[in-house]
Amino acid sequence: MTAHVALTLVDELGLDRGQAEDIRRLLAACFPDWDYPRHRRYFKQLPARRLLAREDGRLLGQLGLEHRAIGTATGPATILGTIDLCVAPDARGRGVASRLLDRVEQLGSAGGVEFLVLFATDRRLYERHGYRHADNPLRWLRIDEHASLGIGEEAVDELMVKPLTARAWPEGQVDLLGYLF
Repeated sequence: MTAHVALTLVDELGLDRGQAEDIRRLLAACFPDWDYPRHRRYFKQLPARRLLAREDGRLLGQLGLEHRAIGTATGPATILGTIDLCVAPDARGRGVASRLLDRVEQLGSAGGVEFLVLFATDRRLYERHGYRHADNPLRWLRIDEHASLGIGEEAVDELMVKPLTARAWPEGQVDLLGYLF
């Protein structure tokens, strides 16, 4: 990867129209086979923050960040969730995704976060970065197209976690205390 790829952490609320449109276009290009809404820059809910990777003004990659407390059988835990990590198809293989994940880990460690959490169908990249599959039953707010549909409770095969402290990821049910990101 070239050294002039810049990573920028931005609040979702602070995105200008150009940044928002760049994100929307990147998500549409990266998730063509998903039921991803092409007219907006999020799947179920807006993330609080975004980590953007740009080169010469062009958006190469992005991810959303969700910082929250969750409920576990061993008490509350703090997580930093990664949402919709994606890299432009013509920029893949250059280490952009790895740089984004490394920065998420730095942010989480600096912020005292206990666990990094994400959901992935293809685990290879994340496993190389120390994430492991977890099979906990989850509880979360089911939402679809801007409507709350109730509470979901089941194991989600795509769950991956990475501890950032000495605390082990708990066994048993995990309550996400919000939507499934």
